[in-house]
Amino acid sequence: MAVQVTALKTMDGASAPFISYTHMVTELAAAAEADDRTEAEREHLHALGAAMFFVQQPNRSFMGSYRGAGSEAWASTPDQLPPGVHAVWNAYADVTTHPAVSARLHHLLWTVKHGDQPFTHMQTAIAHYRNAASLLLAEAGPHAQASRWHAVDALRTAHDLAAAYRQPQLTDITTEMLDLAAAALSWPEPDHGVITGMTEPLLEDKNTHPRLRPLLQRAVDHCPDGSLQQVECLKDLRRTEPDPDAQRGIDERIITALIGHAEGQEGLPQLVRLEEAAVFARDHGLVDALDRVRRIQQKINPQDLGLTRIRTQINLPTAFLNSARAVIDATDSLDQALRTIAVTPPVFVDPVDPGQHGLLQLPSLRLNLNGPLVTNTSDTDSPAGQSLINARVFSMEFHGLLIEAQLDHVKERFAPTTDQLLTVLTDPPLAPASRMRGLARALHAFWEHDDDAAIALVLPRVEGLLRRRLQEADVAVIQHAQGDRPGQVSQLGSLIGSMTEAGYPEPWPTAFRTLLGGPTDGINLRNDVLHDLADTPSRHRIALALQAALTVLFLPLPE
Repeated sequence: MAVQVTALKTMDGASAPFISYTHMVTELAAAAEADDRTEAEREHLHALGAAMFFVQQPNRSFMGSYRGAGSEAWASTPDQLPPGVHAVWNAYADVTTHPAVSARLHHLLWTVKHGDQPFTHMQTAIAHYRNAASLLLAEAGPHAQASRWHAVDALRTAHDLAAAYRQPQLTDITTEMLDLAAAALSWPEPDHGVITGMTEPLLEDKNTHPRLRPLLQRAVDHCPDGSLQQVECLKDLRRTEPDPDAQRGIDERIITALIGHAEGQEGLPQLVRLEEAAVFARDHGLVDALDRVRRIQQKINPQDLGLTRIRTQINLPTAFLNSARAVIDATDSLDQALRTIAVTPPVFVDPVDPGQHGLLQLPSLRLNLNGPLVTNTSDTDSPAGQSLINARVFSMEFHGLLIEAQLDHVKERFAPTTDQLLTVLTDPPLAPASRMRGLARALHAFWEHDDDAAIALVLPRVEGLLRRRLQEADVAVIQHAQGDRPGQVSQLGSLIGSMTEAGYPEPWPTAFRTLLGGPTDGINLRNDVLHDLADTPSRHRIALALQAALTVLFLPLPE
C-alpha cells in the first residue's frame, strides 16, 4: 500500500514534539476532516488516528472506541478492524519519524498477527519502545515532565513484551530500567513515581532482586520519613530481601513509617492509616507493634474523626402507611393482628437493578466508633457484595417503617393489657409464661416510647425463642466441648444459620441475618445494643426486632 505523503507529514508533525497518543488523535482527526483532503488521505488519517486512540489494558490487550468521520464508533479492539486498516498501519510503521509512533503501530500489528512473519513486528516494537524512551528522556521544555512518564510507559511496555515472549533483549531492558530509576533518585527533585514505575515490574522476577535491592535501599533513604513513598519503598525492599532477620527489621521500619504518617494526619485519614499499620503488624507477627498501634488508636475520640452525620428525609406516601394500617383493621382480634404482622415478610430490592436508588451502589467504609476502628474486613466489601448488603439494609429499613405503623395501630385499635398480650403470646406455649411476660412488656414499652426498655427486653427473647423453635423442629442447638472451648448452646449467629434447616423459607433467614447478624451482615442490631456499641435504635428498628420475635412464635413451619 502506498503511503500518502500528506498523511505522513501530518502524523510526523503531530508527534514532534511527542505530547501523547491522545494529542495525536486530535491532530489526525482534525486533518482528516479538512476540505482539501482526498478520500485516500482521509482513510489513512482516520486509520492512523484509530491506532493512536487504542489504550493497552493490564491483560496486554488493546481497547478503544475511535470515532472517525460521522458519528459511528470504530471497532473497540484491533482485530475487529478490517484488513485495510491493518495494511495502513503496516505501510506507515517503518517510515514515521518518532519511534513511539512506530512502536505503537508495530505493537498493534503484532497484536493482530499481521503479515507472514508477525513475530518481527513484536521484536521491532520492542526496539522502537526502547529508542522512544531514550528520545523522550532527552526532551526539554514545557513537556519534559510528561515526556518522562511516556518514557516510563515505553520502557515498561518493552519489558512486558520481552518478558512475555522471552526475548534476549530482556537483560538490557532491565538494565535500562534500573539506570532510569537510579537517575530519578539523583534528580534535583527525585521523582518517586518514575522510580516506582521502573522497579514495580522488576519485582516480579526474583532473578532481578539482587540488582534491585541496593537501588530500593537508596530510594528508602531518599524518601521523607513517615511518607507514603517511604512505606511503599520499604514494602518493595522487603520483597527483595531473602534474610528473615533483615525482613524483620524492615517490618519494624514499615510500622514506624505508617505510624509516623498517621501522626501527620487528622480525622478519618489518620484512623485508616493506623488500621493499615495494625493489619500489617498482625499479619507479620509484630505483637509489640500491634499493641503500640492499638494504644495510639484508642486515644482517638469519635469527635476527632470529623465525621458529619447525613440524614436523608424520606417522605413515604400516605397510601403506604394507610395500606399497612388497613391490614390491621381487617383483622378480627388482637391474636389475628399480631399473627398477621408476624408472617408479613420484607421485600428485598434488587441491588443490580439500574432503576434502584443510586445510593445502594455506593461502597461504604463502616466504622465502630467505640474503638474507633474500621470493621469492613470481609469479602462482602467488594463493590458488588457491599451493594447487596446496602440493598438489604435499605429494604429492611423501609419494611420497619411499615411494621412500626402496624404495631402502633394495634395499640390504637385493641389497647391490649399485659395479661391479654400474655394470653396470645403463650398460645402455643413455646416458652414459659415468665419469659413471655418480658416480650409483652417489650411491646408495652414500645407503645409507651420507652425505647431503651423495649429493645433490651425483646432482643434476648428473639434468641431464646429461636433456639426453642429450632429444638422443636429437631434441629441441633448444642455444641460439644472441643479443646479449650467448653460445651455450649448455639448462639444467635449459629441459630440464624440453622433457620433454613428448620424450614423457615426465604426471605426470613436473610431478614434475620441482615437485622441481627454480625458486623458484615448489615444492621447488626443485636451486637450494637447488647454490647452498648450504639445509641438507642430508632423505633422502626425496634419494630423489626419485635416482629422477629413474633415471627419465631407464629410463622407456620412445614411438618
